[in-house]
Amino acid sequence: MTRKLPSRRLALAWSLGAALLALGPRPALAETYPDRPLQIIMPLPPGSGTDLMARVFATELGGILGQRAVVNNRTGASLTIGMAALANAPADGYTLAFTPVTPIVVQTHRVKNLGYGRDSFVPICQTFENVFHVAVPPSSPFRDFRALVDHARANPGRLRYGHTGPASGPHLLGEQIWRQAGVGLVDVPYRGEADFATNLLSGTLDIGMATSFLVQSLNLRSLAVASSERLPSMPEVPTVEELGLGRVASVTYGGLFVRAGTPEAVTTRLEEACRRVVEGAPYREVAEKQAVRATYLGRGEIGRRMATDEAVVGALIRELHLEE
Repeated sequence: MTRKLPSRRLALAWSLGAALLALGPRPALAETYPDRPLQIIMPLPPGSGTDLMARVFATELGGILGQRAVVNNRTGASLTIGMAALANAPADGYTLAFTPVTPIVVQTHRVKNLGYGRDSFVPICQTFENVFHVAVPPSSPFRDFRALVDHARANPGRLRYGHTGPASGPHLLGEQIWRQAGVGLVDVPYRGEADFATNLLSGTLDIGMATSFLVQSLNLRSLAVASSERLPSMPEVPTVEELGLGRVASVTYGGLFVRAGTPEAVTTRLEEACRRVVEGAPYREVAEKQAVRATYLGRGEIGRRMATDEAVVGALIRELHLEE
């Protein structure tokens, strides 16, 4: 049976991570790691935006570490197949995962007998953040978020919003926003953004929880952005917090992970290499093409963020009865 830490201990477990696994320096290991190629598990299919970013990341990481890093797509079961593979790999730093955080902070609340728990991994760094918007088509009568909320209050249960599936990051984000705004909308799940885009443009859907990429490519009107600050590319769009809704747990970011138990010397070297990759021009260029933010956070910062967000979405999953 997989052991799960109580939520109040997750921040400590994730933020300190591998630092608690070693009692002293490992100079010999620090000098020799890595001495063979690395495998980076990618739980999304080849050709996806995150996969393209992972491949550039792997190339740059290999150049910094002096060993080739190979991307291995292990897809399926809402990204949990890839993470189970990491959980069963040796804790030596030669198998990593470049992944969204959802198979760790979301699926562990939904699925029993995953073969891993929230404490099975150590986050090395945050490598990207996919920013989502409350978006409407250009023909929508809603010019701002307040107009949408006023209409929803006057017409409860009439507005429909699309997202990319039950318990997906956009679904959980949307539910937090509507609850904090005090309105009830009908959620309509789709398999992906491309599936709901046509219905959004035709007016079958009133609203979509959409990425910056979809907003820009379809010229959608963004009424609010789930970001800590306004986006330079859309400075006129207010953040959710600016609208008075408070902080929302957006689990649409990801990073680099290793198995728990990986030596401190290895995680320290990987963290520094990760920073250099994410702050480098090649990786930032591919992220920009996907309209994704290349936002670096170190081990402690991403660990604390995951623990905070996990507590929020875990409670929401139970409230919405999204367990499988």
